Amino acid sequence: MNKRLFLLILILPVSMGLLAQVSFTGGLRGGVVTSQVSGDGLAGWNRFGYGAGAYVEMGFSDEHSVTMEMLYLTKGSRKPADPDNGDYNTFSMNFSYVEVPLTYNLKRGVFQFDLGAYAGVLLSSDIEFNGAEYPVEPAFNSTDIGITGGVHWLAGEHLTFNLRGSSSLLPIRPAPNPVQQFSYYEKGQYNQVLALLLGYRF
Repeated sequence: MNKRLFLLILILPVSMGLLAQVSFTGGLRGGVVTSQVSGDGLAGWNRFGYGAGAYVEMGFSDEHSVTMEMLYLTKGSRKPADPDNGDYNTFSMNFSYVEVPLTYNLKRGVFQFDLGAYAGVLLSSDIEFNGAEYPVEPAFNSTDIGITGGVHWLAGEHLTFNLRGSSSLLPIRPAPNPVQQFSYYEKGQYNQVLALLLGYRF
């Protein structure tokens, strides 16, 4: 008997047995997002947006699972006017991404804790100063790679509430005006996001 065929006959029952112990669920998520860009010289989570998408969860036991999502997210940063201090200027960076987070999940009672990574593709970007759009230079990278983590409240059989945070690991573009060449955050600009998402499990 061919050695490869023999190995396949041995491995196939084991693989089928492992798959039989795995459960699959899926659902939809959507909600509000607040974000900032580290390295842009601004401070504060002043850029508000939204996120929505779908997910598939592969459960290995009652407590352990892995989730893969596909989300549409708006991100960026924003400096509002401060007329009380004589500052009437506004500034914003606005992005839209499609992201695919992959997380390991640990369930404890009605809570589930997630930790993982994400890869995002930039769909659009613009910079506005006092309501006028300006050229984006240097250009933003077409991808965003980072880490993500959060907690779910499992409110029922179908309803979940998810609070999560994420941060770029690689710069979304080089720093326009670096001051400290050897500082991690002076190497570029990084997306940072907080999101509150409502989920429905099928």
